[in-house]
Amino acid sequence: MAAALLAACTVQIAFGQAYPSKPIRIIVPFAAGGLVDTLARTMGPALNESMGQPVVIENRAGGSSIIGMSACAKAAADGYTLCFTTADSLGYNPHLFLDLPYHPDADFAPIINLGWTNNLLVANAKAPFNSYKELIAHAKAKPGAINWATWGPASLPDLYLQWTKRQFGLDITAIPYKGAAQGNPAVLSGEADVTYMGFGVAGPFIKAGKIKPLVAIGDRRSSFMPNLPTLADEGGDPGLRGYFGAFAPGRTPRRIVDRLNAELTKAIRTSKLQDLYRASTLEFMENSSSEFAEFTKTDRANAGKVFRGIGIRPSSAPS
Repeated sequence: MAAALLAACTVQIAFGQAYPSKPIRIIVPFAAGGLVDTLARTMGPALNESMGQPVVIENRAGGSSIIGMSACAKAAADGYTLCFTTADSLGYNPHLFLDLPYHPDADFAPIINLGWTNNLLVANAKAPFNSYKELIAHAKAKPGAINWATWGPASLPDLYLQWTKRQFGLDITAIPYKGAAQGNPAVLSGEADVTYMGFGVAGPFIKAGKIKPLVAIGDRRSSFMPNLPTLADEGGDPGLRGYFGAFAPGRTPRRIVDRLNAELTKAIRTSKLQDLYRASTLEFMENSSSEFAEFTKTDRANAGKVFRGIGIRPSSAPS
């Protein structure tokens, strides 16, 4: 019996020491080209160098991130499948869909909060309004005339659209895309009028005259555009601050989760990731896996209060 226990312990220790011994997959539940995808693809080489194994990025877009997150939840809990996503997937979807095929706590092991974003609402340069107040006035004068690009139901662009409609009694048309990689070009081309972007993404297009800023998300003016009013200035903000998070399938061993937290923190400190964070206006504060787990629960509870307050009720999940 003692020999058997010793052998079992030896195998467990060896497994822990051997990790990782094969390629690591990062699932991105959005289309290629968006910020989550760019973050994962920039992170991959840094993890490869640090951990000694290739990192493969797999885009599983669609269904308000449900397709990709379901794939992550069903993967083996061995540390070889991760998912990078936004607050939408585990903070908002549980309140928005009745038949969500994953549980936000049981099916995922939070690894690390990769960063927060500074965001704003933007419009195509030729849109017939130049501010958030003018957008509201135009929507009241011409119900249904404004097309608002979202990343699908439950995405942050869609939630801010629903909040704006509810707050001001507006009729605005939602146009769902499979992520920012498709939604942003739609506004640049004029296929859609308005969307939600990060300052880092929007900045070059604003300078090039292809889009115009309408309002900053949140209650604090950004140092990037200090003269741009915030939603709080213009009538209130729902308090849904976007974040990027790394998760593993539920039941992934704690030692592996903590190892990944340390490796991702190390990767974020590299020069290439720091350049990306600055360019994308991402903010990072070092956090442990347990701190991030507590954060996700608090964020999800706050989102539920916001959704109920603006009259959003759960519906069937998109396929």
